[in-house]
Amino acid sequence: MTATLVTSPTGRKVPPKLTQPMLDKLLDAHARWLGSKPGGRRLVLKFFEASHLDFNDRDLTDAEFVGGSFVESDFSRAKLLRASFYGADVRRAYFIDADMTRVDFRAACLAGADLEGALLHKADLRDGVMVSAGDDGELDYAKAAAATTDASGARFVGAQMTEARVGRAIGNKTDLTNCNLANASLVGADLTGSDLTGAIFKGADLTETNMSNCVLGGATFADARMTRTNLEGADLAAVSLEGAFMQEVRMAHAKYPVDPLRIGFDLDAAVAAHGRWVDTEGKEGVQLALEAYDFTGVDLAGARLSASKFVRCTFRKADFSGADLAFANFTGCQFVEARLTGIKARGANFSKANLMGADLSAVPLAPGGPRASWPARLSDVQATGAKFAGAKMSDANLRRAVLRGADMTDADARGADLARADLAKATTTNFRR
Repeated sequence: MTATLVTSPTGRKVPPKLTQPMLDKLLDAHARWLGSKPGGRRLVLKFFEASHLDFNDRDLTDAEFVGGSFVESDFSRAKLLRASFYGADVRRAYFIDADMTRVDFRAACLAGADLEGALLHKADLRDGVMVSAGDDGELDYAKAAAATTDASGARFVGAQMTEARVGRAIGNKTDLTNCNLANASLVGADLTGSDLTGAIFKGADLTETNMSNCVLGGATFADARMTRTNLEGADLAAVSLEGAFMQEVRMAHAKYPVDPLRIGFDLDAAVAAHGRWVDTEGKEGVQLALEAYDFTGVDLAGARLSASKFVRCTFRKADFSGADLAFANFTGCQFVEARLTGIKARGANFSKANLMGADLSAVPLAPGGPRASWPARLSDVQATGAKFAGAKMSDANLRRAVLRGADMTDADARGADLARADLAKATTTNFRR
């Protein structure tokens, strides 16, 4: 259905406005069309005014929303495979957990939209050419003009944007926390000041992408193409740039992690002093409290690190096996491929940490005792491909944790907070929740 413009009392041509009852009938007809049933009709809402309406939980595969207005409408959990929002106004709309594989958002306005947890595999968010509707509601190509896609201020927290074509769409101060942009194209995108904590840019094309002043803690750039990428003023603590192709990258005033060897920092002595601080309840020794240090490959097996603080530090391929990490703070740290088997993690805080490929097999993340309300905190962690086989996770905080492809075999997460956790493609044999 294409909107036929009507004349307002002022003489201005405006698109018709859908009401929820009208929309529900059209959605039911689309469902019949998808099922090849009598009375079915594909949903085509070209140039319609359909703001503040509910599309949630519907199968909208192959639907068309070209040029329409859907401001603050709710598409949460909808199935939008190959749907077209070309030139549509979806400001502040909700696409939470929606499946938008191959969706077309070219020339659309996504400013302030919430796409948390959405699947945007091979989505197209590039600029386009906007063609306005004539008085009869049909496309008037004489009015064609270049149009940019605007996603400034949108939330892509935990979204799967693999192989997406983003172009310059994503604007300043966008929340891309734990967003998977593997093999995506962000050529020329301006991400200035955005939150990219835990984002995956593996194999992404970041040619001339502006990431100045971005927060990048825990982000990984393996195999990314970074030609003339702007990282000026960016926070590179706990960032993995290993394997990235970097040419003419601008990094002036970037915040680099501290190299302990360069400044003569003795980690073994610091751990020993921390042990005395714990044993004497703070009367002797010094508490370990470090921020933005690079401890790649360090051996801390069996170390006594309870109540220590390592904020935004790098522990890539480090060995913590058997270490006491009770009530330790590892907020925003990188543990890529680290060994954490046999640790004591009561009350430990791993919020926003990067645990990709880390081994936490059989770890008691929610031990019993007089205060069973002291489980480990793993909210917003990026733990793609991590090993949690046999882990005891009851009552642990795993809100918004990215556990895609993780090994959850025999893990016990009964009572754990798994709200909005992503377990896609995880091995869940005998996984209890």
